[in-house]
Amino acid sequence: MSLFERPLAIVDLETTGGDPRADRVTEVGVILVDGERRQSWSSLVNPGVSIPLSIQRFTGITDDMVAAAPRFADIAPELAERLHGRLFVAHNARFDQGFLRNEFARVGLDFSPRVLCTVKLSRTLYPQFPRHGLDALIERFGLACAARHRALDDARLVLDFLDIATRERDAASIESAMDRAARTTATPPGLPAGALDDVPDAPGVYLFYGEAPASSDLLPATGEMPLYVGKSRNLRSRVLAHFTGSHKGGQAARMLRETRRVDWVETAGELGALLLEARLVKQLQPLYNRQLRASGPAVALLLHGGPGEELAAGEVALKRIDLDRVLPHQLAGLYGPFRSRRDCTAALRDMATAWQLCPKRIGLQEAERHTAACVNVQVRRCRGVCCGREDPRQHDLRLMSALDGLRIPVWPWPGEVVLDERRPGRLYGDRHWLSHWCYLGTTRDEDSGRPAGEMRFDYDHYRILRRHLDGLPEDAVERVAPGEVDV
Repeated sequence: MSLFERPLAIVDLETTGGDPRADRVTEVGVILVDGERRQSWSSLVNPGVSIPLSIQRFTGITDDMVAAAPRFADIAPELAERLHGRLFVAHNARFDQGFLRNEFARVGLDFSPRVLCTVKLSRTLYPQFPRHGLDALIERFGLACAARHRALDDARLVLDFLDIATRERDAASIESAMDRAARTTATPPGLPAGALDDVPDAPGVYLFYGEAPASSDLLPATGEMPLYVGKSRNLRSRVLAHFTGSHKGGQAARMLRETRRVDWVETAGELGALLLEARLVKQLQPLYNRQLRASGPAVALLLHGGPGEELAAGEVALKRIDLDRVLPHQLAGLYGPFRSRRDCTAALRDMATAWQLCPKRIGLQEAERHTAACVNVQVRRCRGVCCGREDPRQHDLRLMSALDGLRIPVWPWPGEVVLDERRPGRLYGDRHWLSHWCYLGTTRDEDSGRPAGEMRFDYDHYRILRRHLDGLPEDAVERVAPGEVDV
């Protein structure tokens, strides 16, 4: 059967953003194909919300243009009738189908057509080419487009591609490619049908939810319990890998059996995903997350003494400080940080063994009296600074060498900064607001104003920012004028 021997609906949408659950349609373009007969239909749509400025510039569709346009509910019956019984064809079909499925659901209509994604079709028919977006097809086949990023004109590009493909490939090749392009992933048991259809091929954070126990008062409004929070550079592949991987048992398999809903938040890049994951794990305390869950305040070390300020034998040179009691701009000069007091103690013990440090002097052992020997003297793990056998200056030089590399660096900028993160092909970026190794929050690049986040030290955010900001050029961030921020 030839591609054009079946009724087709070639569809393209323009929207207020990239999330089919939260954003809205602003324009619909449809070309109905019945053999040689082609009918075009399009309509602007009032989304009921303001269109972000970056998207207005990208599509040319402004708030004024859609102000008098019908709402989606007004065109839904007519659009549903036009699409009924037809193969739904779109470039990156999951995007367009996801938006229509959610828009139709809001007015009480089901939308679950047979789907052909022409991006997948192009990849199958023309594997020798690396890119298969509409702009790549325009360049490859010399296609003409009157108004790129308008719904009906982009739908015409898809039709032009299908016309060329059917001329260049025989019917059997087209059918085989369509079969491979139409394959979908089965919905895992426990999840509603189509639960994973809209998960994007984009960086971000994903969340698994299960049912709250009957006897629990956890989240009584929704009856849901957070099970797991994860991040990925590609949400779709990572989420599907959870459900398609071979889990022999244990907590991973138990978590998947308990999962009843999957949610996600798309970000502009890896940094935003890492920061958001760390925040959500502490906020939601998911059952199956371990590493990032809060375990008390982070801890740092304060060094007393040093060259020119030597302490007497028996004095304590290191003090552990809970960082929830330290203002962020006072972090510079401390050593660490450590996720918890337990981690700090373990690090000090390793340090004492490796450098023959006195456990009394570094705060690991209570000082009964200044001249009493520590527990390590007899086993020759301490050289005796605690009982007068070693010059304190020699001990403390080793201590400072042991601490080398743990010193919390000075914040590289005078105050608060904004780091822009943008993914190629995305209409908007994320603006991460940072100050003194603290993450304050993220806004979209067209938003104005500082997020409401409080400046509070977080161990995981610090580690993330150290990895991403080390070596970053000064002009890579936008400084915030001191008068704009209350510290």
